[in-house]
Amino acid sequence: MSGMSDEAAAKKGVLKQLARQGGAMQIKDLHEFSTLRFGRGHREFSELMEALVAAELVSYDAGTFALTEAGKKATGAMLL
Repeated sequence: MSGMSDEAAAKKGVLKQLARQGGAMQIKDLHEFSTLRFGRGHREFSELMEALVAAELVSYDAGTFALTEAGKKATGAMLL
């Protein structure tokens, strides 16, 4: 990789996946993506998503993660 940490790559990858899926995904589907793509187990996935929620890049409600406005702005350049 280009010097990006595994954690940073996983965060970027999850944000991009959310954007590709219209900005929101069920926790089960996002967890499956994270596990298959980044080898994140349950605890690691939880920590990753907690960090994204704390950074206000995603929100969580009723089993769904969704990009916030800040998350949408952050992913905009990633998808170009």
